[in-house]
Amino acid sequence: MNIEELSKEQKAELRRQLEAEEKAEKARVQQERENYKSLVDGWVEETVKKLQNVSSIMMNAKADIFASSATIIQMKNELFNVKSDRKSDTLSTSDGSKTIRIGNRVNEGWDDTVNVGVEKVKAYLHTLAKDEESAALVDTIMNLLSKDRKGNLKAQKVLELERLAEKSGDVEFLDGIRIIKDSYRPVPTCQFIEVVTRDENGKEHTLPLSMSAIE
Repeated sequence: MNIEELSKEQKAELRRQLEAEEKAEKARVQQERENYKSLVDGWVEETVKKLQNVSSIMMNAKADIFASSATIIQMKNELFNVKSDRKSDTLSTSDGSKTIRIGNRVNEGWDDTVNVGVEKVKAYLHTLAKDEESAALVDTIMNLLSKDRKGNLKAQKVLELERLAEKSGDVEFLDGIRIIKDSYRPVPTCQFIEVVTRDENGKEHTLPLSMSAIE
């Protein structure tokens, strides 16, 4: 079609048709977008309800498991004369095919007096002779005094330090470790339940109990 050959009326009619088509296309796109939004609204509402139900079931199951395990753990403590201040307990079937680990996750924390204890330990290090054996001990102690990315000491390392302090018999070293231990302020973060099963070949399988763990 040669537009130049069209009359004024034909050009006007063609323009009207093009505008109508453009308007219809915009209306179609707008309608599809509204349909999409309605689809998303419905899917989100339905999915949230499903997940709320799953969450409720898991919360109730978790509360029931912790409540029912308390009696078993207390019996375990009494029968086997073990401490009751553990952060977690592991319970298994007699054949070892199923294991449940239950407890509380804890972030290690310390009050400000921990630095006093650390300085006392470092002061002790300065009193050591400068031979190779002493240098090795200094390196070991400094490594145990190193902090994690959050700026905290590790409780397990403090126990190792305590053994070294007892072996040394130094009063200041022992006092520094005592101050560090007394400054320990663990912060409970959450309760956890872990389940492991073993198949007929003895291979372990962890039961996924979180959305991200389910495949």
